[in-house]
Amino acid sequence: MRKGMLVAVLALAPLALAQIVAPTTGNGPDAVAKGVNSAAVNQTIQLILPKATALHLDVTTLTFDLTALDGPNWPNSGADFGNQMVCVYGLKEDDVNTQLGDNFYNQIQTLPLGTSYSVATWPNIVINGGGQVTAYPPIKLDKDGQLVPGSKNHFVCYRSFILQKFSNGKRWELTVSRNDPQGAQGIQHLYIQDNPCDTFGAATGLYALPNGATLQLVPKNLQAGPTGSRSNNNPRQCGYKSWLDDLVVVAVKVNADLWGTSTANLTYTLATTAW
Repeated sequence: MRKGMLVAVLALAPLALAQIVAPTTGNGPDAVAKGVNSAAVNQTIQLILPKATALHLDVTTLTFDLTALDGPNWPNSGADFGNQMVCVYGLKEDDVNTQLGDNFYNQIQTLPLGTSYSVATWPNIVINGGGQVTAYPPIKLDKDGQLVPGSKNHFVCYRSFILQKFSNGKRWELTVSRNDPQGAQGIQHLYIQDNPCDTFGAATGLYALPNGATLQLVPKNLQAGPTGSRSNNNPRQCGYKSWLDDLVVVAVKVNADLWGTSTANLTYTLATTAW
């Protein structure tokens, strides 16, 4: 127990060091008051902060590596992606699209092949699809070695990550744009959705993101700032900080894709729109 406590204290040491503060002296006229039974002086306290808009992205390369679904044991690869990626068969033959309203910038919500996800305990999600894909090329055999119907169908893979944003303005907006390298082999079907920690579980839209497109990731009614005030709405999920954590979900539909590495370059932009 003492060893565990020592490790915890050492881990916090950089944040817990005592800082010496000397008394502040004034350059202007002093405030002096005198009375028989009481005296009062006035003081103005000011907090001056610079305007600031910032983003923090820990995962600068998000890789959907399906090579573990191939190999000498195919079609029984038994690949384990460490609960950080799941590939599922579609529930529909094509994407399911829904036209959204003004709050979502009139963008189109998409369920790739009818698949979706539901929220679990922050920041985890549960993928809803037609069963897990365990081989590439996709195929399943039953215990008698017979083909499982539908196991050669197209499928969708899901991953997620945390994006942190900071704005000390009254309103902000978060966009994502895709600009793939010229001449590179691009990902054909890419989808994205953003979930702010304070409203985790609320519908925010899953959007198809083709090359050259720009999307609004957060609905208008969730763009009030500063971001620290939104974190305070749910400190258990957001933490006690001025930054606001977003769970970004990315999905890739795999059908007639070329072998090798396909690439999509995304740029996330946080803009403070009202100070």
